[in-house]
Amino acid sequence: MLHMRGSQVLLAAALFLGAPARAGGAAGGLQPPRPPDPVIVLWPPEGLSMPLSDGEWVMGSVSDPAAAFTINGASVAVHRNGAFLAWLPVSPGTFTFSCRLSLREGPAQLARRIFVTPPPAPLPARPAAVEPASLWPGADVELRPGDWLAFRMRASPSAQARCRAGRRPWTDLRETEPGNYEGLEAVLPGQALEPSAVECRLRSGRSVARASSPGKVSISSAPPAVLVVRNGAVLRTGPGKGYMLFPPPGTRLRAEGRVGSEFKVGLSPSLEAWVEAKDVEPLPPGTHPPHATAGSVHVGPSGGRSAVRVALTERVAFAVEPGEGGALTLRLYNCAGHVNWIIYDSSETFVREARWRQEDSETVALTIRLDPARTLWGWQAAYEGGALKLELRSAPALAAAPAPALKGRTVVVDPGHNAAPSASDALGPLGTREVDVNFAVAKQVESLLLARGAVPVLTKPEASSEVSLSERGRLAVEKGGDIFVSIHNNSLADGTNPFARPRGFSVFYYHPQSLPLARAVYRSYQRLLPFPGEEVRYGNLAVARISAMPAVLTESLYMPLPVHEEKLNDPAFRRRLAEAVVDGLE
Repeated sequence: MLHMRGSQVLLAAALFLGAPARAGGAAGGLQPPRPPDPVIVLWPPEGLSMPLSDGEWVMGSVSDPAAAFTINGASVAVHRNGAFLAWLPVSPGTFTFSCRLSLREGPAQLARRIFVTPPPAPLPARPAAVEPASLWPGADVELRPGDWLAFRMRASPSAQARCRAGRRPWTDLRETEPGNYEGLEAVLPGQALEPSAVECRLRSGRSVARASSPGKVSISSAPPAVLVVRNGAVLRTGPGKGYMLFPPPGTRLRAEGRVGSEFKVGLSPSLEAWVEAKDVEPLPPGTHPPHATAGSVHVGPSGGRSAVRVALTERVAFAVEPGEGGALTLRLYNCAGHVNWIIYDSSETFVREARWRQEDSETVALTIRLDPARTLWGWQAAYEGGALKLELRSAPALAAAPAPALKGRTVVVDPGHNAAPSASDALGPLGTREVDVNFAVAKQVESLLLARGAVPVLTKPEASSEVSLSERGRLAVEKGGDIFVSIHNNSLADGTNPFARPRGFSVFYYHPQSLPLARAVYRSYQRLLPFPGEEVRYGNLAVARISAMPAVLTESLYMPLPVHEEKLNDPAFRRRLAEAVVDGLE
């Protein structure tokens, strides 16, 4: 499940009045026993606050599937097992879903209230008014020379607006659309500003309005702070944006600003990234900023695989990027090249050649050309002493026919998500938990793999086990996995119409060497499942980013759809899902 917010899933689960979900039950189903309530709504939870939308999906169950059931007067189809899923219009503000089940002994009713964020009301032209919450910055910001002061505010239309940070000169803002004002001011070398709020003034005729920003701005021309990475750090493309790099512990970074709880770090003259303050430790003021020197390169075997070792004077951020023909490029940031020697071990056969270049003043690129007759299966990069070691894997040798292709191969099977207290999985209308379904399918996959001679490794021993995303990837590498598959089922985001398009299975990959695996598993799903496919998809997902082996994530069906939940509670169908996965792996 990729979309439902974890806190909302927990709240929805807390509203279920029966026993917690567990494996077993009638016909091997995973849904909990039905509680006696005539109408149960599992989604949306009471008090949900959702973005502005035309509608919202409502999911739950009723005690009598044959009884007429309406929500807000609209007839709702009920599945034969009592489950229902509806899509209903909503309006801004506090909104109530009024459910009514017409039973023989009298109607049963239930009300579920949510809050739909209304659109911002236009501010009057007179008198002049400013919306303080719209002022930039909303959180404290630290800027440095070369950055921009980006003034923004929402205020009365067709007025004169200007802002300033602290006692700096005023900057005139322009109205980009009615009531929205923007302006920019460059931060120049040598400038400084103690933490100060942004002050804004708006003049409309004789009326004047003033407001100050929620966050404060500071400007510093002092030497940048130096940060050292702790465990589990992620470099992102922007504050709160997508994954970019995963620097190992001990990596040093140059801080070039801050927004709220995130530092901006400079990797090269043209590349910056963002990291959470909790994932790094500032070093004492005056610490020299990171700037490694790349020395000699050694190419040779390592533990039955190929490895490229680059001598480095300190730990800096790096990226490994696959290219055409199976080649790889290792980029070292905050680094200068002094590569006088590239040494090739005479027994090395996978790496054909390594060449380096200084791409810019702070980036060294090492391109590694591989034997075109062999397939790049994966790679793993880690610091070892005073060097960065890039380990390369070629495709494993398969057992000779007629033995199964999976014979002797280690397959890491990852049952997606955790149970409470850190649950982020989805629910079905009858209360079936995705985490239980995922684990049940994974156990079926394990059984089939054993029958085909493979060595399956599950990332968690029980459905209730707590295993972090980073631990799943670490386990896959430690156990020598040849291939990795993460088992999931899908959900729906707030405001998504479940019936807007056909819903079915999809397979996600990240690295190029994982794409053939994703396509093979997807073709198996197409062949074995009576549901529509939603195609193979690139996904910037933590477990799909495992690089040491081909890795994919499957989304089999949608938990909120009654027909899908019913199928996922059928052991025979779960066996079919497992067959689709294993056939694709094979």
